[in-house]
Amino acid sequence: MVLPPAVVIHGLPHARLALRPRRAVTLLSAPGAPSYAGVAWWRAVVAAVRTEFPESDPPDMLDCADAPGRALEALSLDCRFIVLRPGPAFADIAGRAAAKGAVLLSEPPPALDLGDRGALRRLDAWLGLPELDVTAASPSAKPRPSVQRHMGTNMQVTPTVKAILDNYESDNPGSKANLARIMMQGRLGGTGKMVILPVDQGFEHGPARSFAPNPAAYDPQYHFRLALAAGLNAYAAPLGMIEAGAGTFAGALPTILKLNSSNSLATEKDQAVTGSVADALRLGCSAIGFTIYPGSEYAFEQMEELRELAEEAKSVGLAVVVWSYPRGPELDKAAETAVDICAYAAHMAALLGAHIVKVKPPTAVVSLEAAKKTYATQDIDISTMAKRVAHVVQCCFNGRRIVVFSGGEARSDVDSILEDIRGIRDGGANGSIIGRNTFQRPEAEAMSMLGKIIDLYLEKA
Repeated sequence: MVLPPAVVIHGLPHARLALRPRRAVTLLSAPGAPSYAGVAWWRAVVAAVRTEFPESDPPDMLDCADAPGRALEALSLDCRFIVLRPGPAFADIAGRAAAKGAVLLSEPPPALDLGDRGALRRLDAWLGLPELDVTAASPSAKPRPSVQRHMGTNMQVTPTVKAILDNYESDNPGSKANLARIMMQGRLGGTGKMVILPVDQGFEHGPARSFAPNPAAYDPQYHFRLALAAGLNAYAAPLGMIEAGAGTFAGALPTILKLNSSNSLATEKDQAVTGSVADALRLGCSAIGFTIYPGSEYAFEQMEELRELAEEAKSVGLAVVVWSYPRGPELDKAAETAVDICAYAAHMAALLGAHIVKVKPPTAVVSLEAAKKTYATQDIDISTMAKRVAHVVQCCFNGRRIVVFSGGEARSDVDSILEDIRGIRDGGANGSIIGRNTFQRPEAEAMSMLGKIIDLYLEKA
């Protein structure tokens, strides 16, 4: 197959420059771009190019470097030309590509990188070179010379992400880098907002209650693929779920290893420790996750467990995500999501050293008798979801900690979910961590809903 000369682009402005000479060109991503910008980002750039230059319809090629998970995601999004460095998964992915009529290359073609100084002056001459002979390469193919600048998968964090990282003044570069991996991933990468897919419900509610509504979700790798295809920031799950996809999706998506879990067969408000920091490192995770139950008879023990695990995780450069869910003998269902209790639980998570605090969306209920006078006399506005979320964020060190909100109980009404997301966004939270309301839907419906959620955080809706 013959293609025009290749040009490495780093975004839509470069693509426009490449196409304005009105000469045939192949648009090539930077090496590893899917890992730090996302496959969905690349597809969006290509779609915008084809809308602006309908007469050109340039071929595009996505360089996944050594990330097989990204190559699989690219295939799922109908990328026709994909570059993947040879590795254990190469032959399998090459077979899948051939079945879909796509071409998998073991190395990128020679290309002019528009990010290089002086590249624009050389563009006309470069596009006058002979066309490229592109065929599917075998893992043993000898490399061809390339003038492409190899950027690797280094992240260049945005000023917004840098400002958030600056709030974590005591943390080492490793923890900050892993936070950056999460914040720079997917469609929301670089915005300071995030959407995370959590799948710990098999432990919490059992397999049938969790996955029977969408049987594809019984497969742990389904959730990796869903998070990748939707352009999410990270995927959180217990040990076995992440182990089942860790090799196939190594380096493709930031993962969060949930280190403790409960189950619906138990009667006590407690969780068992089911994973370790060593497991998180072995599996290439960016963070550990841990649940505490403020108000439970076991809350103090959970906090002590978290304290030890968080110290160990931070010492080896991992980030710490804390699920802070109030429950216990003195808290009824209304109290568990009351705004004063929710804010209190979020504050506790921040005090315990969480980098990312996860709580439930708060209601307008004020539960604690001791707090009712304060909320009334201090004019704390809890009239809307946005105002309540803003209060919770304020309680996390005045916005110096990342705060995300759960998706809540499974609901069929997408509009009500999106309305909650608007309130969370408008309240200044960093995003959502939403599980059952996505993976219990058929994949097409889940992708559509997640796309709408991300659009809300991008303020497109």
